Amino acid sequence: MSTLPTYDQIRQIPAHLERSVPAEFIDENGHMNIGRYLQLGGTALWDRCQRELGMPEDYIAARGLSTFTVEHHLTYLSEMIEGEKISVHVRLIARSDKALHSVSLIVNESQRRLACVMEATLVHMDMTTRRPTPFPDDVRDLLDSALKQDDVAWPAPLSGSMGVRRSA
Repeated sequence: MSTLPTYDQIRQIPAHLERSVPAEFIDENGHMNIGRYLQLGGTALWDRCQRELGMPEDYIAARGLSTFTVEHHLTYLSEMIEGEKISVHVRLIARSDKALHSVSLIVNESQRRLACVMEATLVHMDMTTRRPTPFPDDVRDLLDSALKQDDVAWPAPLSGSMGVRRSA
C-alpha cells in the first residue's frame, strides 16, 4: 500500500456517510466486525453514485442499468469501538468505458485517523442482458468531472492489486 493520507488530507474529500458505531456492529472481540467496514464503504460508494454520478435510486427501473462490484480489497489500520464517530470519504481513481475504480476511506473521527481503506472495482451492467455495458454519455461526463475533482495532491492508498483495464 502506498503512503497513507493524513486526517487533514482525507477531510479534503467530502464525507459521503457519517454516523456512530452502533452496538450491533460490535463483535465478540469488542470492536466493529470486519463485515461492517465493507458495508460502510459500499454504502458510501453507492450513495455517491446515486447522488452525484448520475445513477439515482431509480437507475435500474428507469434505465435498466446498474453497477456490480467485481472486486474489493480491505486494509484495516485501526479498530473501532462502540460509540466512536465514523466518516467515509469516497475518492474515484480511474474509469474505463465499462468500469470504475474507487477507494472508500473509512475514518475514525473520534481518534482523527484512518481506520480502513476499502478499494473497489465496479462494472457497469445492462440489467436485461446481465452483461457489462458502457456508461451512458451523461454518466460518463459526471464520472469524468468527479475524477478531476478527486485528483488531489496526495496519492490514494491503493493495494496495487486491482484497477480498471482500459481498451487499446
